[in-house]
Amino acid sequence: MSKEKEPSEFGKGLVICLVKFSQHYEGLAHNLEHLQGTISEDHIATMNMDAASDHLYEIEVPKGREWTTIRKKVEYLQDKSLEMGHGITDKNYTAKEAWELYHLAGNIALLIDKKLGLKPEEGV
Repeated sequence: MSKEKEPSEFGKGLVICLVKFSQHYEGLAHNLEHLQGTISEDHIATMNMDAASDHLYEIEVPKGREWTTIRKKVEYLQDKSLEMGHGITDKNYTAKEAWELYHLAGNIALLIDKKLGLKPEEGV
């Protein structure tokens, strides 16, 4: 009798994980606006990254040299987000660092589009 594999709780793949991670961008903006003065921006950013980084546990990049640039950026995004969100260090992180990770995710998405032969535009 074969065991059925448990479905991923936070997503698995490349694009879907980037999308789910990026959906937390709005939450950071909302929380920074509405929780201002009650807790520090750094604490808000860390809480936000705690939730967002869950979607990067099972992020995957295709094998092959042609994916090296994207793979390195994804690995950095994954490592830094998990470090920031799950308290792997005692360092305090800033909201600016969280924004930079969200912008990196967008940059990775543009690179994927280009890799697929598209001519992406980020928009305004």
